[in-house]
Order: sequence, then structure tokens, then C-alpha cells
Amino acid sequence: MKRNSLPLAFGLAMFLAIAPLCALAQDQDYLTSAEADKLRDAQDPSERIKVYVAFQQDRLGRMVAADESTGDSKGSVGGLLNQYISINNELKDWIQYQFDHDGDMRKGLRVLLDEGPKQLEMLRHMEGSTGAGASAYSNSLRDAVADMNDTLDGATQALAAQQKKFPEMAESAKADEHELKKERKEQKKLNKKEREMRNQHRKNENSDDSGGN
Repeated sequence: MKRNSLPLAFGLAMFLAIAPLCALAQDQDYLTSAEADKLRDAQDPSERIKVYVAFQQDRLGRMVAADESTGDSKGSVGGLLNQYISINNELKDWIQYQFDHDGDMRKGLRVLLDEGPKQLEMLRHMEGSTGAGASAYSNSLRDAVADMNDTLDGATQALAAQQKKFPEMAESAKADEHELKKERKEQKKLNKKEREMRNQHRKNENSDDSGGN
């Protein structure tokens, strides 16, 4: 059976080499050790999406605070922005992997589609910043906006596809269960018939033995 794949909105190059699940979030300097542990614990397709969204929100909140500051913390915006982009890339890898392997992401995708536009609005607000040092991370900010738009487009299409797919899978499973019950019923009939035949055969043998005596 031909497997569905997400439209190219996610960017084909992004998914040419997806790391094994056990390797995700390992040795990534944009995650703390506690965050990496949290990701490894979140093996459910939807739950991990929620974790990624929370990590993105953390970086975004710190970015906004640093961007609005007048002190040295303003210089941390660029680094936080790069972390945000890296986390978003991992999120897209996870969505693509689960989509290809029929992982049910519907709950997580709904959270992403609810929170993502809010994050996008915050990024666009930062794009309008004219403060000192804003030009130093303007290119990365444009990349972050483009990446989040890409993620939301892909998530929208993935959710639409899964909402259609999983009811079909449920119907298929229901049909398989019905067929299995039917087969078990037929097998019980055969077993009963075989028992009756064996019993009749034993009766005939006993009758022959009695007649011979």
C-alpha cells in the first residue's frame, strides 16, 4: 500500500535524513539536559509535540523579554532565536516521522495550531523592533517566521489527513474484528460437528463391541 506523505510545505530537504527516535534531542546544545530527558520520556506522538511547543514558548518568552530590555541581556536574543529555530526543526522532523508511521498526533497538532499563531504574532512583533542591536538578528528572525509558517501549514494539512485517516482505520479495524468473530463462530461450529462425529464414532464402536460379545 502506498504510504501518504506530507506536502512539500515542510520543505523536502528538511526530511531527507531523519534521525532515529532514540537519538532525537541527544547532544543538542540548544536543549538543557532536563529538556532532553523530558523529550525522551515523551514517546507518545501528541505529547512530544506539546513538549516541543512548550520549549518554543520558553525561548520566545525569554527572547521578548531580552528584546525589550535595555541592558546586556539584549545580546542574548540571537542565541535564543537560533535555539527556537532548532527546536522548530526537530518538531517538524517528529511530525513527519509520525505521519509516515501512522502515529496519531491529532491532539498535539491541535495544540500546535492553537499556540503556533500566537508565537508567530510575537515573532512578527519583534520583526518591527527598531531598538539597538535588532539588525544583528533580523535575518534569523525572518527565518524563524518563515519556519513557523511552514510548520503551521504542514501541521494543518497533517491534521486534516489524520482526521480522515483514523476513522477509516477504525472502520477497518471494526471490519477485521467482525470477520474474526465470524471465523471464530464458524470454527466453533466445525469443532462441535467434529465432536459429534467423534462421539457417534465411539458409540458405533461400542455397539459393534457389544454385538460381538
